[in-house]
Amino acid sequence: MHGAEGLALLALKIGLALLLGEGSPPRTRLGDEEFAIAPRAARATAPAPDLVEPAPAPAPALAPLTWQLCAEQFQSCECAGRMRWGTPSKYQIFEPKNEPWPCDFNTLGDPAPGENKVCECEEAVEVPTGLEWVFCASQFMLCDCPGRIRWGNARRWKLVQPASPNGSLSCSTQLGDPAPGDAGKHCECELDPTAPFYASVSPAVRENPREPLVSCEILAQAQDRSVWDQKQWQAVRGLCEASDADVHAAGPDSLGVEDLRRMAEAWLDEGCEQNYRRLYKDGWLEEAFVNFIGSSPSGTKWARINEQLIRSVHLFSTRPVVVVHFGMVRPAEWDPSKYPRLVVLHAAPFPTSVFRRFDLNKFRSLLVARVKTGVQLDADQFVAPGVDRLFALARQEGSEDYPLPILPVHFLRNEELPMFPGQNGGFTMSGGQSHVFDRYCKEGKCKVSTRWGHAHPTWTFWSLPFLGTWLRRHLRDETLPESQGKVALRVTHIDVDEDLLNIGTWEEEGYKQWCKYDVMDPSDFERLLSNRPKGHCKPKGPPPIVEDPVFHPEGAAVVFLTAHHAVEPEVSSKLIDQLASKAKAKELPGPVYFKGCFYQDGEELRREHPKVKCLI
Repeated sequence: MHGAEGLALLALKIGLALLLGEGSPPRTRLGDEEFAIAPRAARATAPAPDLVEPAPAPAPALAPLTWQLCAEQFQSCECAGRMRWGTPSKYQIFEPKNEPWPCDFNTLGDPAPGENKVCECEEAVEVPTGLEWVFCASQFMLCDCPGRIRWGNARRWKLVQPASPNGSLSCSTQLGDPAPGDAGKHCECELDPTAPFYASVSPAVRENPREPLVSCEILAQAQDRSVWDQKQWQAVRGLCEASDADVHAAGPDSLGVEDLRRMAEAWLDEGCEQNYRRLYKDGWLEEAFVNFIGSSPSGTKWARINEQLIRSVHLFSTRPVVVVHFGMVRPAEWDPSKYPRLVVLHAAPFPTSVFRRFDLNKFRSLLVARVKTGVQLDADQFVAPGVDRLFALARQEGSEDYPLPILPVHFLRNEELPMFPGQNGGFTMSGGQSHVFDRYCKEGKCKVSTRWGHAHPTWTFWSLPFLGTWLRRHLRDETLPESQGKVALRVTHIDVDEDLLNIGTWEEEGYKQWCKYDVMDPSDFERLLSNRPKGHCKPKGPPPIVEDPVFHPEGAAVVFLTAHHAVEPEVSSKLIDQLASKAKAKELPGPVYFKGCFYQDGEELRREHPKVKCLI
């Protein structure tokens, strides 16, 4: 069909379709353009193009309703929405009312008898998209976060805010207790991964970190390169490969397989790349101090405390210092350009699903730092002139024949320790019942190989397998079996790092012990600074470390090489300045102190006191 007949037929079809109500208007083509033919009524009433009214804006999406902690048991909850009372799995929901809810089982009933219950309020909470919650700080530590902060664990959280926009938040139950009885509570920070601040965040806590500097895969590949690489692989193999034949069975509080592997990972701080390349050779340091620390935001006390440690190393030593950081952001005080022998490594905190005390990270720090001969320093320490002599001594005493870390002697005798089993048993650092001596003591008599030592060891690469084995035993909740009259001991009953180092030494029948080179308090350095030598010193008075009949019958010497309990940064700074001034003027006596006299070294000490048994 052509011409007028075709057009007439097309018009007839369109009219019939509209009359019968068959859907939208038909479409036809004119050349290469397709267009719709509107019904006549629509054509008659359609406004001109510049008068078309815009489509109404879609209604804003309502924020999802979530349960937020409102009040703990025996407190009052004010809630405008529905209220939930109970535990995460056992609860009762109440409809809104205008009065506060008394959160107690006498009023609301008891949906979970014998369990810690809370009141939660159903609230509309805006949930931004594209943001990431990252670990900020463990319980009792400080969180400094530019975004929102949440406090809790697993699926029980409370959104909290610092007192001031730029202030740090103390992560403790003073914020409330969204997860009663859960020791893994911590603070997390909500961050935008595209924001500039995110670049400063530790790779260890990011959702998608870059490749680590140290990992199971890297250490396995390196194991055949040298004897120290071989020893390091022996140290971490029990974490990396759960099928190790020499491993005791894991207990119910063991970390999972993937979490165990993460315990051998570390990342280099991006600001320390130049220092790392200059100081490390083939992935190792020959000699170094190793320190570990948790969340320490810039400007806070612990950031400044640890800076005094770093500063003292740069004043009084020629060795590097490796800081293994378990927080979110390296504080500005630890400046790698100001301190050219500083290397900061980042490592992930312990997983919060199974609780472990923070101080057990000491073992991890010594494993991932990759130091052949080292001196361990806690954050509340600083070093003094002459400290580098410890490295030669550590190499001399720690060897293939003695593959153990060596601890400085404790100022308390074994029976004076709080862990020692008295009439009411011993007590742990956490205040619970101690089982440290159970394996070694019977009726007040103990078979151990050393006096208790402080947890500031020296080590060599030969002792890395010892450190890895005891870390693995704790993280896998292994049990030491009965042996030669010794009762079985569940390793997680060993409370802290110091206990684990001492029990490990006893199990391996270690016998070496340093004189006390970690002076008990910085104020003790006043004795060194005020000394005025006047000819030959005549020993008098008791030994500075009290004697015991078995291990140190003459007592032990104090050696002014490091200070412990240095928790006031201003005091530490002043003492460090005084030590530097005296050392420059050559006005300091020898650092070894025993019965009122100072000696240059252990050799001079033993000439005067040949029965002193501690090493120096």
